[in-house]
Amino acid sequence: MGQIKNGLKFQVKRAVYGFGKVFKVRPSNYSECASICCKFQQSGILTTTGKFSQAGEDPAGIVNEYQRISDILSKDNSDNDFYLSLKPPALLFDLEFAASIASTAFNNNQAVHFDSHEHIDAEPTIQLLAQLMERFGLEKDTRKEWRYGLSLPSRWKRSLRDARWAIDNHVMPRLIKGEFKAKQISEEMDPHRGFLTLVDLFAGEVSQITIATHDYDLAKEAIFRTKKMGTQVQMELLFGMPCANMISLSRQEGIPLRFYVPYGDTLLVYGIHHLLTHPHKIFRPGILELFTSGKSKLARIINNV
Repeated sequence: MGQIKNGLKFQVKRAVYGFGKVFKVRPSNYSECASICCKFQQSGILTTTGKFSQAGEDPAGIVNEYQRISDILSKDNSDNDFYLSLKPPALLFDLEFAASIASTAFNNNQAVHFDSHEHIDAEPTIQLLAQLMERFGLEKDTRKEWRYGLSLPSRWKRSLRDARWAIDNHVMPRLIKGEFKAKQISEEMDPHRGFLTLVDLFAGEVSQITIATHDYDLAKEAIFRTKKMGTQVQMELLFGMPCANMISLSRQEGIPLRFYVPYGDTLLVYGIHHLLTHPHKIFRPGILELFTSGKSKLARIINNV
């Protein structure tokens, strides 16, 4: 039975990948992504980017694309408040691949951030980040307040332990609910309650945290708790997802707004998987924005901010 179920999943995934090659969700490549980030930043909107790659994709090619984006954004942005979001599994958790990207980013006075993936990937992700920090150090004379970041899913109990590691090592946290469940139910906690627990843990202990959620009520409460403790807070939204109400919240609270601009041929796969995992979101206003053109998304956001 399990083999039949896995075989069906494989066939569905292959069909979606095939459809994605015909119907591309933009940006599909690094040059389109860099162009969108540049236009955002010319409008005073902060950005980061990460590649949504297929399994088995050449890590060396991914490294090269990140380096190119870093150079393009470095020339376009004098303040250079831009960072690269790395996906360690796509880099095979290899220090040399990660170091090649980080070296370019640091030379361009940019930071690097490690995205979160499956629960089983959390430990090797932190180990790789620790190795990277050991190689490059904190370099206190940089113009940026931080140069390393880490995503922490609020649905995992281990994130409470990882949060303390981030505090001790001066790593800027990005708080997310997380797409992937832990393997064991005992390793899970309520994502909403866990999110606010992480906020309380970081508030007053670090100079800045990033709140990466499209949940309006959760974001509002997190902002209130963070501000109360004197910690700066930044909101980060996924480019392509409905965000009008979140932009309004950012404006009302007077906090910086950043967009995570993903790119790659698997964006359609991500969008479909996200809706299948969270079917209630299909009925949210503006959900079709996920599948509209990059130019339309960009113009709508710039006009609203």
